[in-house]
Amino acid sequence: MRAVFIIGSFAVGILVSKYWGEYVVGNEAAIGIFVTVYTVLAGFLVAVITVLGDPSLLPSGSWRSAESHRQAIEDRLIRHTWLFVLYLVTIGVIFVGALLSKAPNTVISDDTKSMIAHVHLALGVTAFVLTLGMPKMLMDIQRKRVDAEIDRRRSEAGIKDKD
Repeated sequence: MRAVFIIGSFAVGILVSKYWGEYVVGNEAAIGIFVTVYTVLAGFLVAVITVLGDPSLLPSGSWRSAESHRQAIEDRLIRHTWLFVLYLVTIGVIFVGALLSKAPNTVISDDTKSMIAHVHLALGVTAFVLTLGMPKMLMDIQRKRVDAEIDRRRSEAGIKDKD
């Protein structure tokens, strides 16, 4: 299911770029918005990666219990690191496009400039769509933390699990 979502995100990015990419070509206001949004998202994602790597997310109990959850945490960290890389690539393509936008046509053609704008729009839309699942993921992490704390307090009070 995750692979379908990722492929669908890229498809949405490509379609948006195909049909609306010309609105970005030479549009300095749009480029400024893209850079700002993806810079903020990259900073936000660094915070998310920090939260995901927090050892307090490991379940209480033995080291074996914690070890069994290591792979799930590492998988999340890897996925979010790839999203961070996608943000940086998007910003990088925008930067290259901004630098080359003022180059004369003898150096770089208008078609190439247009292609760069289309690529950064496709990458930007893809990254944005992939980011839409993050609030739910963060909510799930916080819910698990609260549940773990409630279970710990119940255990300290001598109350058996609610199972």
